[in-house]
Amino acid sequence: MTDVMFDPHVISKAGVILASSFADKDIDYVVTVETKGIPLAYEVAKNLGVQLITARRDTKITEGSTVTINYVSGTSGRIQQMSLSKKTLKPHSRCIFIDDFMKGGGTAKGIVDLLGEFESELIGIGILIDNIGSEKKLVTDYTAIVDFLGVNDDGEISMIPSEKFR
Repeated sequence: MTDVMFDPHVISKAGVILASSFADKDIDYVVTVETKGIPLAYEVAKNLGVQLITARRDTKITEGSTVTINYVSGTSGRIQQMSLSKKTLKPHSRCIFIDDFMKGGGTAKGIVDLLGEFESELIGIGILIDNIGSEKKLVTDYTAIVDFLGVNDDGEISMIPSEKFR
């Protein structure tokens, strides 16, 4: 993922594609988690002309008061945390969540719960690559650009454009 996520040509184009999917949604913020998905989320926020907010895995003392939630990772089934500074997000905001890869949807479900603590609404989810081989997703309403089909015996990765972009 790193070679794709940090290639400015790929990410800028992916940002335009995802931003166009949410352009008519009256969005206040783009939200992501502090992972490799930040460059994509930044590009989407830039194209939509809204602020990017990054939920952290660990709290930072310099952020002041924070809201922290526990959530179950859809990938590993482990309990993880995410935090957001109380000053970051205005109540009753309309947000979209942008991430690089979705396997089980646990992070997206955690974002829904975190935004609920701010009385805010998640109105869309945008993903660069969706692992469509995951049997059970914790979220169902999302937009992915590429479907990951798997890795064959020779180690070759198989991906296709998602149905929405074919």
